[in-house]
Amino acid sequence: MEKIILVISGDKPAPNVLDFACQLAGITRARLTGFFFQSQPIQNTQLYGLPFADAFANTDQPEQELYQHKLDALLESFRHTCSEKGIPASVHHTESGVLEALVNESRFADLIVADAATAALDGNDVPSSFMKQLLTEAKCPVIVAPAAPMLIEEIVFCYDGSPSSILAMKQFSYLLPELEDKKASAVQVKKDDDMPDEERRHITHWLSNHYIYSGFTVIKGSHAGDELFTYLLKKPNAIVVMGAYGRNLLSMFLRRSQADLLIQSLAYPVFIAHV
Repeated sequence: MEKIILVISGDKPAPNVLDFACQLAGITRARLTGFFFQSQPIQNTQLYGLPFADAFANTDQPEQELYQHKLDALLESFRHTCSEKGIPASVHHTESGVLEALVNESRFADLIVADAATAALDGNDVPSSFMKQLLTEAKCPVIVAPAAPMLIEEIVFCYDGSPSSILAMKQFSYLLPELEDKKASAVQVKKDDDMPDEERRHITHWLSNHYIYSGFTVIKGSHAGDELFTYLLKKPNAIVVMGAYGRNLLSMFLRRSQADLLIQSLAYPVFIAHV
């Protein structure tokens, strides 16, 4: 992997998301491009533990000049944090045509990491219309990052037998082969626990070819979202890999995490393949 885009709303700095993106960039030695946009004026706050200079709060400055100073500090803090972590970084800032610009950038990127707060930017509509469009139009896979810092210790592939779920497994393994030493599990929810022997053999063989520790689990149940969420509760350090049907489950994960007071965001990073 060569290029990761980190999407973040400039008025809502999220250090945990930067940490997660840096973790992926560090693992893969990829360049991290910060894609910034503002939905509201930037507030005086701390970014990644670095306070904006008090001088920027001088109300005598013209509003646009004050805004530009704060924006410059925001972008510089991003560069500084990446530099301290040894991550090569660049920035892209836009104030209009955000989705179009991001989709265009994604044509030449390997992965997008989206801030979970950006996913909920439209208030209570989760995922937001912005996130739904991004998942539909992005030209590369998208990871919705977790709300809290975490180290990836396990990979859970959500398998439903569809071509999109298999594509998601392949895309993830090709982009992050460095995770081959992590435990990997393919999970399928079915009304019965029956599965053709040949299909089980294919999945098991694929997993063992890509991961040192792997397994395949069939969960008996009729509500895939609820069954998967219950299963994932026991795996706090897992990254979840989904195909196209994961876009529907994404809203369930976000709502459940809010109900559990997990900072109104995702409990797990979720990798969603582009189809």
